[in-house]
Amino acid sequence: MKLIYGYAVLVLTIISCNNSTSPASNTEEPINTKSEQAKEAISQINKQVEGFYKRKQLDSLVAEMADSVIQLPPNGEPLRGKASVKNYWNQLLQSGTVDFSLQTQEVKACGRLAIERGSYQFKFSPDKDSPIPVINDLGNYLVYWENINGQWKVVWDAPVSSVTLNKNMK
Repeated sequence: MKLIYGYAVLVLTIISCNNSTSPASNTEEPINTKSEQAKEAISQINKQVEGFYKRKQLDSLVAEMADSVIQLPPNGEPLRGKASVKNYWNQLLQSGTVDFSLQTQEVKACGRLAIERGSYQFKFSPDKDSPIPVINDLGNYLVYWENINGQWKVVWDAPVSSVTLNKNMK
């Protein structure tokens, strides 16, 4: 429940940064420019991340995350910290291959913080003896980013599947 409140506070903070109480002021331009710059950088990171999953490069994947990252996998407990994220994905990638597609739709940035809204497609193809079946998923996501030492890092990652659970695993 605290995580939901945290997201609400973060979203309200970003909204307040992007809403001006005065008519079109010269402060809106830098905010919009900052959001566009963040969107471009985050979209590039997402393209790299797609390749990290495909090539099973988990060290490179978690390098794009803050040390305190929280990832919320569908139908599972939150993954807290880089080691937890790496362990989760390692178990899956030992049993097959992942094809992940991320589409950044919108980014709202304010200072060192940004929220990304996007859509994803995910496919897990199991190896011959895998205990995990084929997984086909698609949905939407919100990611809270923080610019740490000049680099955008994932702090919270929340995918929301559009596929019903009984259709998710085939």
